[in-house]
This record gives sequence, C-alpha cells and structure tokens, in this order.
Amino acid sequence: MLGLLSSGFLLIMGLSTQEYEQYSVISGISGIVFLLIAGILSGSFISGDRIRANFATETKSDRLMRNRWLFIFSLIGAPNLIVALLLTIKYL
Repeated sequence: MLGLLSSGFLLIMGLSTQEYEQYSVISGISGIVFLLIAGILSGSFISGDRIRANFATETKSDRLMRNRWLFIFSLIGAPNLIVALLLTIKYL
C-alpha cells in the first residue's frame, strides 16, 4: 500500500506540474534504494558459503521475518521504479 501511495503521488505530481524529469529521478532513486535493501535482506549479494552459514544459524521465525521484510521492501520499490520509467517515457 505504501509503495502504491508514494508512487501514485509522485506520478500525479509529475504529470500535474509537467516536471517529469525531477519526479522521475525522485521515484527512481527511492525505487532503487528499496530494491537494494530487499536484495541485501534476501542475501543475493553474498557468496554461497555465507548463505549456507546464515541459513544454518538463523531460526525459522527469523527467516520468516526476514522474508516478510524482503517482500515489503520489494513491494515499495517496484511501483516506484515503474513510475520512474513512465515519467521518463513521458519526458522523452
């Protein structure tokens, strides 16, 4: 919900003020930041032995909580990147 609200707000502001580039950059940066946080939480930026060590030492509840936050950050970041692409296309 938060991702849709923030991206919708940026889309409306970008279209109403016709400053497509400025709102495209804001939306793109926020989308990239949230997706990077999701990538860090997923463990996709570490090696296989580190993933195995983390998996062996974390509890099931910790893993579920980490996956929950991963999902939340992904849902916030993806709509912002889509809005950034839409505003960039509109700008061109």
